[in-house]
Amino acid sequence: MLGTNLFRNIRYFSTSYCLRLDMSWRTLKKLPLNPMDRGVLTDGADYIFLDGRPTPFGMKQKRKLLLQREYAKKIVQLSESLDIAKERYAMKVGEEEVKIKHVLDRKLRPKGNKITQDK
Repeated sequence: MLGTNLFRNIRYFSTSYCLRLDMSWRTLKKLPLNPMDRGVLTDGADYIFLDGRPTPFGMKQKRKLLLQREYAKKIVQLSESLDIAKERYAMKVGEEEVKIKHVLDRKLRPKGNKITQDK
């Protein structure tokens, strides 16, 4: 008797497939689309040592850590090269200004009697 009543209640329980695919409510609540992607259960360690030793990283955690280290190294390398390029450009612009000033100083010399009168 109990089994048939239970079967009748379950038989009419259904959800729409399109509602299961619609994840806009997850984005509204600022949750990841995949609930298994991150969270308290997936981010934490699977176990802990009672004597206080740190637990080793999992394979994905280790891969993410190494990938982040590579990104950090690449960012530092590119920012250093960018700083060198900025300094080089500033030196190049400064040298061009000095050349132009030198050329103008040579061209704009006083001529003739004006040189002797100033002395």
